[in-house]
Amino acid sequence: MARRNWAVRLVSFVVVFPITVLVILFAVSNLDAVPIRLWPIPGSLEVSLSLVVLPALGIGLLIGEVIAWTGELGHKRRADRAEKRAEDLEREIAVMRIREEEIRARAVPAERRPALVDRRPGKAA
Repeated sequence: MARRNWAVRLVSFVVVFPITVLVILFAVSNLDAVPIRLWPIPGSLEVSLSLVVLPALGIGLLIGEVIAWTGELGHKRRADRAEKRAEDLEREIAVMRIREEEIRARAVPAERRPALVDRRPGKAA
C-alpha cells in the first residue's frame, strides 16, 4: 500500500507541477490590461488578462467537477444498495446455518449420537 501511495503522489506531482508552472508563467506574462465589455452593459472595464482568464478556468474546473460528481451519484447509490443487500444476505445465511444446526441437534437423540473420537496422530483411542 505504501508503494501505491508513493506512485499516486509521484503521478500527481508530475501532472500538477507543470500545470502550476504554466499557470504562473501565464499570469506573469499577461499583466497587460485588456478591455472587457459585456454586451447589454455600455462601457468597458480594463483588467489584466490573467485576472480574466484564470478565474474563468477555475470556474470551468469547478463546473466540470460538479458534473462529474453528480454523474457518480447514481453509481454510488447502487453500490451502497448492493453492499447493504450483501450484508443482509450474509446475516440471513448465518441465521439459517444456526437454525440448521439446531434442527439437526434435535433430530438425533443424545444417546444415539456418535461419540467424539480424537483422531489426531499420536493419540490413542
